[in-house]
Amino acid sequence: MRIFGAILDLVRSIAWMTVGGLRLLLSNLSRPFRTSRYISTTAATRSIRTMGGLSDFLGQTKTDFLRDLQSKNVERWTVVMGNEAGDLDTIACSVAYSYLSSKYHNQPTIALIQTPRTDLYLRPENLYAFSLANLTSQQQELLCIDDIPSSAPPLSQIITKFALVDHNRLLDQFRGGPGKVVGIIDHHADEKQHLDAEIREIVNPVGSCASRVARHFKSVWDASVPPELATFLLSAIYIDTGGLKPDDKAVEIDEQSAAFLTPNSTFNPDNQSLTGDVPPPPPIGNLADELSDRKKDVSHFTTRDLLRRDYKEFVFGGLRTGLSTVPVGLEDCLKRDGAAGFWKALDGYMDDKGLAVLGFLATFKTQGKPKHKHKREILLLLKESAVSADIEKRLFEGMEADPQLQLEPKLETEVADGRHAKVWNQKNTDVSRKYTAPLIRRLIEGGDAPAGEQQPEADE
Repeated sequence: MRIFGAILDLVRSIAWMTVGGLRLLLSNLSRPFRTSRYISTTAATRSIRTMGGLSDFLGQTKTDFLRDLQSKNVERWTVVMGNEAGDLDTIACSVAYSYLSSKYHNQPTIALIQTPRTDLYLRPENLYAFSLANLTSQQQELLCIDDIPSSAPPLSQIITKFALVDHNRLLDQFRGGPGKVVGIIDHHADEKQHLDAEIREIVNPVGSCASRVARHFKSVWDASVPPELATFLLSAIYIDTGGLKPDDKAVEIDEQSAAFLTPNSTFNPDNQSLTGDVPPPPPIGNLADELSDRKKDVSHFTTRDLLRRDYKEFVFGGLRTGLSTVPVGLEDCLKRDGAAGFWKALDGYMDDKGLAVLGFLATFKTQGKPKHKHKREILLLLKESAVSADIEKRLFEGMEADPQLQLEPKLETEVADGRHAKVWNQKNTDVSRKYTAPLIRRLIEGGDAPAGEQQPEADE
């Protein structure tokens, strides 16, 4: 089932990119041909100012890293990663950390994007930001997790230095080997891991992790940094803070970082000539709306696409648990696929991922009256053969009793065919997956877990 699911996802990805990617392809046709001025990562440690634009740097760094990986000669490399949800903040921070650490710390650093290349299309807002950052239309310069050759040794066995942005705990698939976390820049709850990291900056609340990355490198940032890198970080800050609105999570550091980045970005007319003949970006005042409109455009996605789009996986008490944050309501999904198709999609996704528990965490705004009211819904689906009756009872009852979530049964949504599932309206719309995941862990394991945060997630 896993193989079939992967093939199905690949076919859908190719179909989407053929049509949906055309706009981005056309927007890049005016890109002039450029020879890379970035000679090699080894040369960069001797003469870092020879680096060209952001796209050139990423492409050459990817080539160098994959060559060294195949020859098992990666001791000099630091691999920087964001979280597996793959939102704009996590990718922009990874790319920025890679470039700036290579440039200013003389440390060859590669950004590893944990989203498979076949899934990049699931976040149209990211594709738009990639175009603003002057990346190629197919983003071939990015190193995605599925770009790692199957013939290469597992990264957990060969990489000695990791850096983390937009999360602060190294994922299990990268543990168990010689790897040490040497840097962390994050804005989530501190999981108290990797306490000996050389760089350990975990500050919350902050609207966007990109603000923290910009703050970290501000003192050494100079005019040789490509303006499109500042644009990339600004895009993450603007989408995460609703255009720097205080009621959309913006705090002082977000405002300060945006004020620093803006004159160094392509939004500054003085810098636009440095990016060749690429069309100028939209007015910065429209940036948040441009990104948000693309993020909301999920009408062409299937239920399976929506589950994959913003997905995080955990193991709680030996039970593999997947939590998908979905930007549409359950009724919308049921109308798209029909009840039978919707439940079949959930079953298939659980089988492909080997899940015992699947959480469908809907966060959306209503279109009727009252207009644009924020709503949340939770669906929990359990695999009967994997989850004991005691855990099922503790999980469902504990969710309903939790004072933060304020759940009420969503009676109008019928659970089909005797599945072990519950569906709720979530009255407290300020509580997100950051809180729900530790709660589910505590209920499954029957003990205490680190308290979750009660602020909305940046990728929502």
